[in-house]
Amino acid sequence: MTLHMQWTGRNIVREDYFGAPAHLRNAIEPSPAAQARCDSIVSEARAAPSPSIRRDPPPAPPPPPPTTEVLNLRLAEELEFARRMLDSMGDELSADAAVVMRHSVSLQSVDIIGQILGHIANVVRSSDPPATVDRIGMCELKARLTRKSLY
Repeated sequence: MTLHMQWTGRNIVREDYFGAPAHLRNAIEPSPAAQARCDSIVSEARAAPSPSIRRDPPPAPPPPPPTTEVLNLRLAEELEFARRMLDSMGDELSADAAVVMRHSVSLQSVDIIGQILGHIANVVRSSDPPATVDRIGMCELKARLTRKSLY
């Protein structure tokens, strides 16, 4: 079947197009009442507030209180201090575009190490370390801390 088209200015006339199917060509034109009914249905649908599909997550349980062991608290403080120093170093290095271009993966690793140190400091500081480990959002770190012993 070859398709022949003619250009008539604005529209393309196709010689093989015969219009709507016969059952639609003989259909009755829509009445103004039918259009008014359709318009009212659409306006009602648009006016009704649609329920949001977004759901807020359930509230997180409160973190366990800090431990009373002074050594663990001091270790957590030292880990936080080391994390802050790493963050500061990462900020300084990432201020230089040439360093970022050459060492973007390493800079990202510095950021991840800082996050790991922060999570470990929270675990060391906690009075309930297993519950604090359960609250860690880094899946890889959480898996490493909760894995079964090989020995």
